[in-house]
Amino acid sequence: MIRFVPISIAALVLTGCVTPGEGSDAQSEATIDFAVSPCFGFCPDFALSVTPQGEGTYEGHNFVAKRGEARFVASEEDYRAFARRLAPFRPEKSVSYGYDNCDGPVATDSPSVTVTWRDPGDEPVTLNWYMGCRQPGLADKSEAIYKAWEELPVDALVGADEDRQNFGRRGE
Repeated sequence: MIRFVPISIAALVLTGCVTPGEGSDAQSEATIDFAVSPCFGFCPDFALSVTPQGEGTYEGHNFVAKRGEARFVASEEDYRAFARRLAPFRPEKSVSYGYDNCDGPVATDSPSVTVTWRDPGDEPVTLNWYMGCRQPGLADKSEAIYKAWEELPVDALVGADEDRQNFGRRGE
């Protein structure tokens, strides 16, 4: 019995020295706001926001299955997958890539994606990217950011691409 006491004490001491791994402290993670704006065609037009705790809000506008406001709950893994997918696009400070600020060619009639990361105690950081801007470093990953919402449980709200034209616009 006496031999086990030092081992138990050592285990407790070492446990006190363990620091949480990256991303394990939900309070230090960002609430993420994500919006896709309309395009000339049948692009979904909606906005959503999700906290690290999985509390989500959604507002559908045009060419989506659910127009108006709705709430959803994301699992921890859903939130983390969404955050991981968007992480490579997170700028150090807010930036906008559009007609006036694009280092590549610009196509017309494309949607925009706006992502805002809101970390507690920090200024929000926003990426506003007009998808027609073929910004080097972003353009080759456009589908990854444009479809990032697919990591969250909002399929029934946004709807499937093949049904998009049947959803229509508000007022139709």
